[in-house]
Amino acid sequence: MTITSSRYQQGTVERVKRAKGPDVWIFRWREVQDDRRVQRKKVIGTVKKYKNKSAALKAVENFRAEINGRQDRIREKTVSELWGHFEAHELRNDTVERSPVTIETYLDNFKLYLVPRWGPVYLNDVHAPEVEDWLKSLKSKAGKPLAPATKSKIRNQFSCLFSHAIRHRFWTELNPISSVRQGSKRQTIPDILSLGEMSTILAGLNDPIHRVAVLIAAVTGLRRSEIRGLKWRDVDFDKLWLRLERGVVRNLHTKLKTEGSRKGVPIPQDLADELSAWREKSCYRADDDWILASATVNGRSPVWLDIVLRRYIHPIAAAATITKHIGWHTFRRSLASLLASKGEQVKVVQELLRHSNPQITMELYQQADVDQKRSAQGHVSGLFVLPKAS
Repeated sequence: MTITSSRYQQGTVERVKRAKGPDVWIFRWREVQDDRRVQRKKVIGTVKKYKNKSAALKAVENFRAEINGRQDRIREKTVSELWGHFEAHELRNDTVERSPVTIETYLDNFKLYLVPRWGPVYLNDVHAPEVEDWLKSLKSKAGKPLAPATKSKIRNQFSCLFSHAIRHRFWTELNPISSVRQGSKRQTIPDILSLGEMSTILAGLNDPIHRVAVLIAAVTGLRRSEIRGLKWRDVDFDKLWLRLERGVVRNLHTKLKTEGSRKGVPIPQDLADELSAWREKSCYRADDDWILASATVNGRSPVWLDIVLRRYIHPIAAAATITKHIGWHTFRRSLASLLASKGEQVKVVQELLRHSNPQITMELYQQADVDQKRSAQGHVSGLFVLPKAS
């Protein structure tokens, strides 16, 4: 049963005759119960106790405040109730264009983190300082503190939930999560690979499908999901061009990140030759087949690149004493850094990596190596030459 009240109930006080005994004062008010307006009443006392209407009105003040407080509390939604409404009406709304991966992230984060802590809490009891303290305490299933970027994503999804409440008039105050401070800054500087280190990894790969995957990542700078999403019809061997139409995360097909992400990328002739040679060897060479089709599932989905990383690339790197932390995004960063070291313009690197903002390219990817930094310091080497005595 759901009881709501759309406004503060003043109610009315009336004097009512009784068949026996003195008249009584009755307090009447309305409630909405299961979408029906219901009349309520309560006997305040007899005219002997309250000599006039003013006295009866004064006597009903505390009760009036009680029912309005009770109605406000009943009307208020909990975070869990609001999440249920969001999931039913907003999460998969076509006009919002959330990808299947984004939807799954919402479901995971609310199930693992938000609902267990905040589910039974009324919206009015959610306050920014408490949310900040809670975010600091969050840990993964393995017991490690969550990365700032993950906490930031959880914070943003919580904020989106309150925006939904405001949109549907479940909440009329300011969004309390808007003032929650949660950074997304990296905890460590990501590693980049030199050209020689990438060559060493390629030389150690025996399976051609693994070699092709690394070449695509290192030469084009595509993201992991974009590499998995490539089909043979996306390759224009004559124009040396890769069309980008989809990504694959786990077994979910997703739209690419931004409009800029959906722009194609050029490929050099050497990569086109490698792709052509791999297509000749592959059992899955039709236009609609995945370039990195997994034989384990008869080509129905692309290979799991995280498994390739863990079983093949990491052991090769360890054997070659490459101690850097390597992920698929490492090849993307390494490409940008390599191009920067060769003097390529920021605009060229930005468009190749399909960043909408050149500042992202500058800050996240163009990492000069130690030798470059030491060489740059050579410009002030004159400081170490003592002037000759006159």
